[in-house]
Amino acid sequence: MKNITALAASTFLCLALAGCGGGSPQATPAVTHVVTETATATVTATATVPAAPTPAAVVAPAAAPAVPATALIPVNVVGMNAEALDDDLSALGFQKVIYNSDTGKTVLLLSNWTVTGVDNAGAEQATSKAVVVHVTK
Repeated sequence: MKNITALAASTFLCLALAGCGGGSPQATPAVTHVVTETATATVTATATVPAAPTPAAVVAPAAAPAVPATALIPVNVVGMNAEALDDDLSALGFQKVIYNSDTGKTVLLLSNWTVTGVDNAGAEQATSKAVVVHVTK
């Protein structure tokens, strides 16, 4: 009798559950799983580097000749080619040389001009200060 009661209860339960669906079976929703994986690789390498040989003596590079802070402006320059005087003044360390034409023309090509004089000839002057050279064609 217990078996019949249990059978009847389970049948009732199955019928009750089947009746809850409204008479038509429901479709099972489709489930999509997106899986993103990131791969990370770690590589560890060990290298043995031989020690560099130590030099017996380290030779320092030769220093450039120092430009003097002052220099003597040349005296005997009258009649000299302006380009040759420009080379001499540069060798003495003068950084600014101004060429003044006696005729008022612009001095462009030094090899075409002749020196007629120089301001402060024979004086010692700072090499950073301008030297004025007078020239003619």
